[in-house]
Amino acid sequence: MHTKDIAIIGGGIAGLTLAICLKGSRFKCHIFEKKEEFEEIDAAISIFPNALRVLKQLGLLQEVVGVGSAITRIFMKTDHGKILAQTEPRYQLPALGMLRKDLYSILLHHAEGTFYPGYALDSFQNMPDGKVNLSFTNGVSKIFDALIGADGLNSVVRQGIMDDGKPVFRGYNIWRGIAESNSDIHYASESYGKGKRVGIVPIRDGRYGWWATMNEKFMVDDEPEGTKPKLQRLFGYWHHPISELIAKSEFIIKDSISDRIPVKGWTKGNCTLIGDAAHPTTPNLGQGGCLAIEGAYLLGEIIRKYGITDTTFQLYESIQFPRAKAIVEDSLMLGKLGQLENGIAVFLRNAAMNIAPPSITLKVIDKYFLQDVTSMKI
Repeated sequence: MHTKDIAIIGGGIAGLTLAICLKGSRFKCHIFEKKEEFEEIDAAISIFPNALRVLKQLGLLQEVVGVGSAITRIFMKTDHGKILAQTEPRYQLPALGMLRKDLYSILLHHAEGTFYPGYALDSFQNMPDGKVNLSFTNGVSKIFDALIGADGLNSVVRQGIMDDGKPVFRGYNIWRGIAESNSDIHYASESYGKGKRVGIVPIRDGRYGWWATMNEKFMVDDEPEGTKPKLQRLFGYWHHPISELIAKSEFIIKDSISDRIPVKGWTKGNCTLIGDAAHPTTPNLGQGGCLAIEGAYLLGEIIRKYGITDTTFQLYESIQFPRAKAIVEDSLMLGKLGQLENGIAVFLRNAAMNIAPPSITLKVIDKYFLQDVTSMKI
């Protein structure tokens, strides 16, 4: 059969996973990345069983497990370390904490296609014959049979398809870092204060990923105080080892917590969206990367079975949208609860977490972890 050329805009987790899913097919992937190198930031990521089922199907499970640390317990705590709730996920596949860079390098190694670093998309046009004409900021234009927007929260492809404006800032920012610690933690935790939270994820070899949030205006500059002094002022009195992890982090990344209201309409002609370009979510469920992997697999399987048409892409959207919408909305709600500042509201939240039985928590995470996109009939 005649080879079809697919342009994937964005060389992140979603884009690379799709390129892996289409290996050995009649669809050739061309992956465009606006950065000068295909690389990931030095931060932690959680990969849960729903995404690991996809990676297992793609033959990558052993490699991914090899770079991760199993999360066998999850604790919810107060800022002073009192345990509010705990759970022990028990599934056939583990929950893992790892460096984004390590996961990324595995995906990059196995992705098949032509790679274009330093190519930022400027615009695109659907042509009468069904093809798509892409124009890049470096002056290059190329024509493809289909276009997949995997270019994240501020997707250029999304604006060309939907033109729905800027992401929605949710009222708090996040700092992330990686540090070594002598503390033998071996569990994940999330700790709650007033309008502030800290999460810790084990990676491996005594290293931990951490994140901290605070209610403040969009991307407030930490200067002149400086990021570390500011974080130590805000979180230095919190329970061990939070202060230690902040102090030992060589690099700290700051971002806004932003998403988009879930809406249909990801597809226009032979163009569609995956990952954060389609359904950006706040990180409160740790499902952003997992959902991107699920969606890329689903789209890849549909393309393999039905080819490239607007009907094909509409089918993908109709299956992916309900789950994506639920995760985005649930994550937003959890973030609002976690960022409560009012003293009475904080007390009631903590009390509710303290009296809820572990079975309730497990039932909640089952909703996300038990999803198996590889077994869907499409």
